[in-house]
This record gives sequence, structure tokens and C-alpha cells, in this order.
Amino acid sequence: MKKSTVGVIGIGRVGLPLALIIASKGHTVYGITRNQAKIDSLNKGEMPFIEQGKDLLKKYINKTFFISSDYAAVKKSDILILTLGTPIDESMNPVLDQINSAIESMSPYLKNGQLIILRSTVSPKTSLYVKDQIELSTKFKIGKDLFLAFCPERIAEGDSIRELLTIPQIVGGVDAISTKKAKDFFESLGIKCFTTDATSAELAKLFSNMYRYISFAIANEFMLIAEDYNKNIHEIVGLVNKGYKRGGLALPGLTAGPCLFKDGFFLINDNPYLDLITASWKINESLPLFLVKKVKEKINLKKKKVLILGLAFKPEVDDIRESLSFKIRKSLLREHANIILHDPFVKEYTKQEVTGNLDLALRNVDVIIVATKHNLYVKEKNIILKNLGKNVVICDVWNLFGVNKLVFTAGDAQMHK
Repeated sequence: MKKSTVGVIGIGRVGLPLALIIASKGHTVYGITRNQAKIDSLNKGEMPFIEQGKDLLKKYINKTFFISSDYAAVKKSDILILTLGTPIDESMNPVLDQINSAIESMSPYLKNGQLIILRSTVSPKTSLYVKDQIELSTKFKIGKDLFLAFCPERIAEGDSIRELLTIPQIVGGVDAISTKKAKDFFESLGIKCFTTDATSAELAKLFSNMYRYISFAIANEFMLIAEDYNKNIHEIVGLVNKGYKRGGLALPGLTAGPCLFKDGFFLINDNPYLDLITASWKINESLPLFLVKKVKEKINLKKKKVLILGLAFKPEVDDIRESLSFKIRKSLLREHANIILHDPFVKEYTKQEVTGNLDLALRNVDVIIVATKHNLYVKEKNIILKNLGKNVVICDVWNLFGVNKLVFTAGDAQMHK
């Protein structure tokens, strides 16, 4: 495939790593974003969030990778990739405002022969909606003048650069020629492709996320049951999985993030009977309140100093979107606790100061809740324990300290060592 000019609309946690990979393969890339602060930092070679690829950014920025807020770059592009947010509203319905806005801004600059790739996680048949939207707002016909495919991102945040080149790409065109053009493009990057239609590709992405989300919900429900019997789920899961080929039980934990939280609602929006998905959401979202309840059984939280370790929704990233750490914080505020927030990567939170100094955060605490299993906490767990009084209550859903209890005292953990 000849080298192309590619426009990536939405240079965020999905779009930026993809743009860098495309640039590294010899294509010219135009990144389009409305965020001027992001444009400024990228032009300086600074990654705006935690992710691999800093070396690629410095190598290609303003050489074959250009950042702008000007949609005129669409006219220069052979391929357009939309990596935009698809949130849900207060009624849990999909919101396509960002996609609609991008189509409106793109329309004056579209030209014959362009391939449009939709990469955002969307509700089923959104690709067909986009097809109609383009045809209604322009003179072009999809499949004849322009081509459209849904090709979902499948990468783990924080490891995008490596995974983009190693995980197969699902390619679903709205017609056969769109599928072929999208497949040819991704194969030019050295990525293996599996082809299907657009709606099947949309469902594949949603099913993948929901399978993980439901698996975590089962693990969390099993933990609730085990706690009712005063038994620990980590020990029980170990007994089930060790040396048993039909084991595979997941461990419990705070399950959140911008995708897993919302994607189930893309499926149940027009089908009210999908109880397994809604039940999983209820279980996972109720876990913070359950953890605080278990802590309250050990200690009265009023005026107690409570440290939440970890604010990001998963380890080793700085992304706090839909993180359940803040649901824990909200519940603690209702108990009139004094809350300290610590995270090695998250620098700011609009409602409260975040400290990056772990020693300072640990000083004179009464309670610790391990919300995110960052590597720092794993490496420093013995030092953390050494700095705690024996009566400090610890809530450890991740079993970071290896005590095989959900709630215990620092003294218990010190003896367990």
C-alpha cells in the first residue's frame, strides 16, 4: 500500500498512540484537536498523559506528525480516523455529540476516495448512523464516493504502543469495499486483521468489554458471599484455580474506567431485559459502599484520618475517569472522616488536593483504603506497614499485603509477615 496522509480526529488516549504508530510507518499524520493546551504540549514533545511513545513523539512531531485545531487538514487526508469520546448522559443513554460535531466540521473538506474509520466504542449500528449523517449533510455516497468502516481500539491504556502492533485488528466496513480498504490500511502498519461487517465489529468490541466487566462482577459477588461467612475470597480463588484446568476464577477489585462503566448501557439502551449486564453494573458500582461499611465495623470513622491509596481507575496510569476511588471518598465524607488522597501519577483533582508524598500521606493515619494497586504500593508495602501504628485499620480488596483478609489492622499484617 502506498504511503498515505492520515487525519486523526481526537488526539487523546486512543488517538495519540495510534497517530504515532502511523507516523512511524512512514505515513504523514495530521492530528486534530480543539484543546490548545494539548497542542502546545505535543509541539514541545511532551506527552499529555502517561503512555509509552515519548520517543516517537519527539522523533516525528512537526516532521511527519502535525497537530492542529484546523479541520482544513481533512482535505489533505486520504484516510480519516475518528477517535472521539462517546459518553452516556444522566439517563445512561449514548451521547454522540462529539461525533456529530466532527462530521459537521469535516463535511466542507471531504473529497472523493477518502476512507473514514470510526474507532470510538459506540452503540450498535452507530456506523450506519454515521453513514446516513454523512450522506445527508454532503453530496457523497458511502461505498461509492467515500468509504466507512468501524475498527475498534482493543488496547490497554498505558501499553498502547506495544499492543497496537501485536493485537489483531477487527475491521468492519459498512460495505465490502470499505472493509477491504480499511483492512489494507491496517495491514500496511503490520497489523493482522479479521474482517466482518460494521455492526458485528461494534458488537464484538462491546461483548469483549462486557465479558470482562461481568467476570469482575462475579468475582466481587463471590467476595461478598465469602465475607458473609467470614472467609476470604483470595484464599478460596487460590484453592479453585491452583492446578485445575477448569478454574479461572477472577479475583475481586474495584472495577471501573470510562469504557467498562458505560459500555453495557450501549447494549441495554434499546433492550430492557439484559439483566446480567445491569446486575453486574450494580455489583461493581456498589463495592465502594460495601468496603466503607466493612471498615465501619472495625472503627468509627467520624473525624478519623483516612488515606485513600490510588485514584486512577487502574494501575500505572493517570486516568481518573469513572474511578471508584471517588465513590469511596464520597462515602467517607458522609461519615465525617478527614480524607487524604495519594496517587503517584495523578497530580490534580478539582475537589481536593492530591499528595504525591507517600511518607507525608501516611503520617498519623487511622485508616488506609487501598483503591488502586499501583506498583509503588506493591514495592513499598513493607515500608508502609513499618510506618503504621498497630491499630491502623487497613481495607485491602486487592490483597496487596497478602493477609487474605478484606479488613484488618496493621498489627495483623505485621504479624502475618
